[in-house]
Amino acid sequence: MELGMHMAWQLALNEINQGGDKNVVMSPISIGNALNLLAFGSWGRTLEQFMQFLGAKDLNDLKAKSMLMVEAVAPIEGNNQGLSLASLNTLWTDQAFSLKPSFKEFAKTVFKAEAQTRDFVNQAEMVRNEVNLWAKSATKGLIKELLPHGIINQDTILILANALYFKGAWLNAFNVKLTRHEDFYPLHGKPIRVPFMIADTEKKHFYGSFKNFKVVKIPYRKGQDNRQFSMYVILPDKKDGLQDLVQNFNSTPELLGDCFEVEEENLSKMWIPKFKFSYGFDASRIMQNIGLTLPFEMVGDFTGMIDSLESDKVFLSTILHQSFIEVNEEGTEATALTFAPALPGYSPYQPPPPSFVADHPFIFTIREEISGVVFFVGVVLNPLMIN
Repeated sequence: MELGMHMAWQLALNEINQGGDKNVVMSPISIGNALNLLAFGSWGRTLEQFMQFLGAKDLNDLKAKSMLMVEAVAPIEGNNQGLSLASLNTLWTDQAFSLKPSFKEFAKTVFKAEAQTRDFVNQAEMVRNEVNLWAKSATKGLIKELLPHGIINQDTILILANALYFKGAWLNAFNVKLTRHEDFYPLHGKPIRVPFMIADTEKKHFYGSFKNFKVVKIPYRKGQDNRQFSMYVILPDKKDGLQDLVQNFNSTPELLGDCFEVEEENLSKMWIPKFKFSYGFDASRIMQNIGLTLPFEMVGDFTGMIDSLESDKVFLSTILHQSFIEVNEEGTEATALTFAPALPGYSPYQPPPPSFVADHPFIFTIREEISGVVFFVGVVLNPLMIN
């Protein structure tokens, strides 16, 4: 998971440094599941590098971590509590190459990944359409095109796709009638008017104040099991403080853990902007920049996956990741795809209750509380941008 979080901070810093206002969202667990599965198909130095970056001591440790991640994303069917969760893994291989039976069985039993065989050489566009239809179905129509034209060609051997869908209703929904347009201060340019959801301050809210930032936790309703999901909104104290905050999280990973230590408090204000956007990127570039290089080179070793005399020539060309998120008064709908070819009154004698007004760029995460797994993480630079 630490690798996924590191990637998220790099993405956020890239967007901030470019001076734009494109929002960022990605799923560390979606990318983690895809990388874990690829690691089990690798061998030699490639496997060693995967293990190093995935924080695994050995294959047994990697398997244990993988099973915990798969368990964390176990399906929750939509119910009257308003919580729905689905995770799907699928492999497509070219008919000229086959997966080793041991890898195929492992992918099915541990990752619940189904394998399909197709003709990539003569039916590339048909395969692309099939994968995109799968992606659209797996994400409830939120991600309509994962694979762009030309991504599949005669050199493509394997397509691995992981999809994650989450929809949650707030434990305490925001009153739509209270939503109001107020100023939001982006990192660049003039203030913009955006719709803010206004929380009921008669009730206590989960809140924490830390050095240079503050946090609110907004719980979702529970589903059919013990899992409990929450969104955390992490707001820098300074209106232009997001870059410094992201850099701190990037250099000190344990700092994020502090954000989850919040307590119920009375707040004078709690305003959260509505937002809805998608974000896609080539994860392989960031992975190579931070040192995960062997899987993307000709020396990459995937002999544990491909059953062919030419399996030593297989390497990853790219890892595409796309996410979508919508936050409104009722709750949150979010999805991710990873593709790898290959104010109340108070007494004057008491300090006023704190307020939380997210009127400038902030970080958000969606976390499962029992496992501690972060499902989604992102930054909002402009709530009106849909990317």
